[in-house]
Amino acid sequence: MEKFKVGDSVVVTNPGNTYITYGAMFKKMGFKDTYNNDEFAEGQRAEVFAIGDHETNGCILLGLQAPDGSQCLMSTNGVVKVLTQPTSDQEFDIIRQFCDEVLGSQEITDKEIFKYLLKKVASY
Repeated sequence: MEKFKVGDSVVVTNPGNTYITYGAMFKKMGFKDTYNNDEFAEGQRAEVFAIGDHETNGCILLGLQAPDGSQCLMSTNGVVKVLTQPTSDQEFDIIRQFCDEVLGSQEITDKEIFKYLLKKVASY
């Protein structure tokens, strides 16, 4: 099971895992609207701003915020993490070394590696 933390970027894959009314959890997790929050559409990108456990069924719930400021409460079954670009030269070197082993000694740019990884993640 994928682990999530506050600050993770995610994309909605199954909007049916949304809780549009769950006042106690909205309050506990610090939602702006503690009465009702809309569901995000499939493909919506958001950032995790809070994490909590459902009080009765034990699933993990994520407080999500879209770039426009709207918020949504969703179980982890409704989202996947968005791959972020490696942040250090060492991470790119490791990826480049792997690509060299797989593809031979072709020159591969960091941008090509990142585009390839994003395409692979999007296909899952």
